[in-house]
This record gives sequence, structure tokens and C-alpha cells, in this order.
Amino acid sequence: MLSPPRGKQNGVATRSKALRRFSNITTITSAFPIRCRNSIRSENWGGITYYETGLLFDPEKSSAATRQGIYEVIAHETAHQWFGDLVTMAWWDNLWLNEGFASWMGTKCTAHFNPQWEVWLEKNTPRDPTRRTGISKELEMEGDARSTTHPIQQPIANEAEANSAFDDITYRKGQAFLLMLESFLGENTFRDGIRRYMAAHKYSNSTTADLWNALRQASDKPVGEIAAGWTEQPGFPVVKVKRDGETVSLTQERFTIHFPNAPALQWKIPLTYLLVGDAKPQSRLMTQKIDKLRNIPVDRALKLNADGAGNYRVEYDDPLWELLLDALPKLSVADRVNLLGDAWAFVQANRAPLSTYFDLIEKLPAGVELAEREQIINAFDYINRLLIGNAAREKFQNYARSILRPNFDQLGWEPRKDETPRAALLRASLIEALGDLNDQEIVAGCRERFQKYIADPGSIVPDLRASVFRVVGHYADDPTWIKLHELGLKTTSTEEKQNYYEALAAARDPKLAAKSLQISLTDELPTSRAVFLVGKVARDSDHPDLAWDFAKANMKALLSKTDAVGINRYAPSLFMFFSEESRADELKAYAKTNLPPTSAKEVAKAVDEIQFRSEFKKRLANQLSAWIENQRNRK
Repeated sequence: MLSPPRGKQNGVATRSKALRRFSNITTITSAFPIRCRNSIRSENWGGITYYETGLLFDPEKSSAATRQGIYEVIAHETAHQWFGDLVTMAWWDNLWLNEGFASWMGTKCTAHFNPQWEVWLEKNTPRDPTRRTGISKELEMEGDARSTTHPIQQPIANEAEANSAFDDITYRKGQAFLLMLESFLGENTFRDGIRRYMAAHKYSNSTTADLWNALRQASDKPVGEIAAGWTEQPGFPVVKVKRDGETVSLTQERFTIHFPNAPALQWKIPLTYLLVGDAKPQSRLMTQKIDKLRNIPVDRALKLNADGAGNYRVEYDDPLWELLLDALPKLSVADRVNLLGDAWAFVQANRAPLSTYFDLIEKLPAGVELAEREQIINAFDYINRLLIGNAAREKFQNYARSILRPNFDQLGWEPRKDETPRAALLRASLIEALGDLNDQEIVAGCRERFQKYIADPGSIVPDLRASVFRVVGHYADDPTWIKLHELGLKTTSTEEKQNYYEALAAARDPKLAAKSLQISLTDELPTSRAVFLVGKVARDSDHPDLAWDFAKANMKALLSKTDAVGINRYAPSLFMFFSEESRADELKAYAKTNLPPTSAKEVAKAVDEIQFRSEFKKRLANQLSAWIENQRNRK
């Protein structure tokens, strides 16, 4: 491994474990010794390059989130030695055989060696608490419900188009479908099929059909017929559940967000369901639009999509939903996270009022479970940013703080000797979330700890530094911004530098936000990080307009710091935080004269997001005011 002297050990140990695990799963050892060096994150046969932040861990300065994120990145890139190098896709339309598989294998490896992290549970939340991998099923499903989605297997005419295939659907939906298929076939059967596939195509090329054939031989099930709907057509289903006595009717339809004229589609759904209180779920393959479950006791709560392992949503009728709400304490954390994800998605899709989601939150068992709180934090963050400048924002912030602050008070500022790594991640997330929600006690606590940190860097544990710095940066005055900048210039730690500069980018004072933007044109940061600083300002400072105006004026210099994929995505990505319809027209006009044709898909995604945010903001503000008033009347 070629790297600076500090932080090397974590990368070496992780890679060694991953090599052993992948060799065991595939029964094929790595053909070459693997050399690693510090560069852009990419694998090649026998050699892997990484950004420094994706490889090096300093036990004295790095957080638990960084350790976990690095582990997942290394496992993902190492998996490519099998999925991508030993067996290579025949053409770019099968890119998911590389990236979806590496995502699935990397997560599987990470979960095997680090069960305390519960990484599969985290993949069912929309927020990645490590802030590193972002391989989230909820984020994939949100994008897959839009008009701008595409099948996992999408036609790629030439190599220039291939850059657009490296997206959430390829990585996240690919991983989510493999997890669902593994659950349906059984882990041992699925592994046997993978071994057949690898043995038949090593040192050669393969297609998706080759994979289905190997899994069919191992399972004696029509895998290709089941998989076709999930990989050859866009989107995913919602299963509507309705009770009639002891018979429960199931009806599937395509689930969409902001896509009213979506073509109707149908899937073969590997369905699981649990009568709450039973030890194990039952399973069946839903092959038609309508199906029925019989002999379901009328007084038992029924939960479909056990532990959220399936890539579909479930919409219950009122009686079934009420039974589920009463049974929440008896459900697994994974099932409760799945219900939260579905409920929030139904609010976004205008299939349920905001009150449905809030009522579910109110009925959750008391506790500080990371995955549950991360789902709630993500939804609250979305609402809070969408309501910037709206009169309803202060009322919402008061409500959101009333939900999250007790969780933080239970954890406290200081870590406990016996606490889990997940508690450390949650504490950091809550500090950042409550800071964004204008909790003045949290803001004051962060400022106080930052002043102590200046004199004694050991006074803040590594797990809290990024969150504390970001809150301090968001509410910074001139002297505080200058001090953060000085610390960023001085440190030799890549992780610390990233923490300081992301705190600078969060400044809500427009003058300070403008100063942060200027840094992206300097050589203070590596080129790969400097270009992202503008996006951080767009997201975290409350001033996406400043970020876009700056980027537009300096686009040539900024794009010189990115790659071909970045050129297509950069300008559209800065529009993702706008919610005014006029911005959609502005982006389309800008793209027409300034962006390459290969950016068309990214432009369409950004335009759709702006239009959705505009509609959703109006709906949210009205429903939020009514719900809060109703809560007051109830009290």
C-alpha cells in the first residue's frame, strides 16, 4: 500500500478480511496481489486507487463514522476484483453486474465482520450516518419513483453515454434487488448460483442473462422471469392491502412521485408477510395484479415486507394500519424503519397527508435507535430546508425539536464507556439536526465546546467534531469563520481539513458564504474536494442562489477540477436545492447553450426535482399549519 505513514493500518486490515470473505463466497481466490495507492477512487485488476478520505484512518483523529465508511469503500472496491475484473460485463448496459454486485458484496462483507454496525439496517434509511457510501435503498426508491428513472439494464449506445449509467439505479437498486432475490431464494442457494456464474465466466465476459441462468440452475426456480420486471423495466410496485374478514386482498400497481401519467407496469413480487407475534414471516411469489391471503385473524396485526428486505412499498387500509400502530412495540426495528420509509414516501406522493407520518412518529416506542431516528431526521431536514422563508418554518422547528431533543437528552453530550458505535453516530446526527432546527441550547453548547477545542483539541471526541464544527460554522460570525479557516489551513489531517471546510461552507451569513465559495478557486483543497465545496454551500448555507451565481460565473475553472461524469452533473446538481418553478426554466435555458448533450439526463432530473419541490412546498405549508393547530386544540 502506497500512502502517507499515518492511518495505513485500517486499510490493510480491511482489505485482507475482504479478500478472504470474497474468496470464500465465490470459491475463487484473487488472481493478483492487490496494490493500493492514494488517488481517485477506482479499481483495476491488481490495483485499487482511493481518495485519501476513502482509505486512511487515524485512530487519534478519525471518528467511528469514518472508520465504518472507509471499511465499506474498501470492501466495495475489493469486490470489483471478482465482479468487474475476473468476470467483466459484456457491455455497458450490464454495468450493474459490476456496481450493483460490488455494492451488495461490499455491504455483505462489512456486515459479516462488523455485526455491531448493523449496516443492512442502515441501508434501509435515507441517510447514511457515515456520510460516505450513500448506498441507501430509500434514496434509490425515491429516484426510481420519478419520471426520470430508467431500468437497471438500460441501453447504452456508446462509451460517451456510459458515464450516465454510473447512478443511483445502477448501484442502489442493483444492490437492493440482489438482497431481495437472495432473501427469496435462500442464502445458500443464492451463493451456489453465484459460484456457478463465477466459475463459468471467469477471465471472460458475461450478461445479466448468464447470471439468471446460473441462479435458475442452483434454485430450480424461474429466476429470469422473476427478475425481468425488476431489471428490464423502470420503477417498482406498491402493494395495496385491504382486509375483508379473514381474507386480505393484495393489489399491486406502480408507485410514483410527481409522475401522474406513468405507464402501468406489473412485477412478479417476492412477497413476505408476518403476523405480528409469530416467530418467522411467511413468503409467496405474487405473480398477478391481484392476490389474496386467507385465514388471517381479524385481531392480528399484519406486516408485509418483513424487515423491509423487499424493494416495494406497502399501503394498508385504515383498520390494518391501526392494528399496526398498536403493535409497533412488538415489531423489529427494521420493520418500524420500513413503515417510516413507506409513510414518508406516501406523503411525498400525495397518497397520505403529513399527519399520517407525524402520527406514526408519535406512536413509536420511546428510545434512541439510530435507524429510526435517522429516517425521521432526514424527513425533518427536508421539510426544514423546503420551508426556508415560509411563515410555517418556526412552528415546524418547534415541533421537530420536541421530537428529537428528548433523544439527545437521553444520550447526553459525553459518550459513555459501555455505549455502542451506533449511539455515537446518533449523538452526532442529533447535534447537527437540532442545530439546523435552531435549538439555541445545542448551538450554545457547540460554541462552548469549540472554544475549549481551540485551546485543547482533545476536549471534543473525534465522533462529535464534524457535527459540532458544522453547527458552529452555520451560525458563525466573522471571527469564528476566520478561526475555522485558520484551523483548516493548518491541519495535515485529511479528515480534519474536510470537517473544517464543510463547516465554512455551512455559514448562513451570506457574506461568509460568499467567502467560502471563493475557496473553491484556490489550491487550499485537493481538486476533487474543492469543486464539491460549492455544492456544500448550496445545500448547507441556506443560500443555493449564491452558490449557483458563483458557479455560473466560474464554471470553466470549476469544471477543470472534475471528470467527465462531473461535467454532466455539476451544474444540474446545484439546482437540486431550489423550489421555485422559474429555476427549472433557468436550468433548461442554461443547459441548452452551455452543457453537453450527455448532460441531458441530469438536467431532466434536476428540473423534475425543482418542480416537485415547488408543488410539495405548497402542500406541506398548508398541511403543517393545520396539523399543528389541531395538536394545540387536542392539548
